[in-house]
Amino acid sequence: MPSEREVYMPANKDEMVKLVVNDSLPTLLVDNLNISTRTDGLFFIRLITNLPEGMKEQARVMVPEQSLKRMLEVLCSQVDHYPSKKKASSKKKPNRKSRKNRA
Repeated sequence: MPSEREVYMPANKDEMVKLVVNDSLPTLLVDNLNISTRTDGLFFIRLITNLPEGMKEQARVMVPEQSLKRMLEVLCSQVDHYPSKKKASSKKKPNRKSRKNRA
């Protein structure tokens, strides 16, 4: 039995793209997403499942920044959730202009 097959999916309204599906990959249930920022423009992502015995890492992937942004847009759109940017901490840093004005 072949472990790969080709399917076609829409790239946009007018175009279809070929996707090679790997049927031997397992489908995983994950509860947590951990993203680490690297200095080379890639992000290291871990998908983790909570088990009674503890947390279990299920998968690791490296994703370029632009691809990750596109993926996040798709996820937000799919669940209709668009989080707002977190507010800055309550400790305000002095503005550089105000320092110059003091001198």
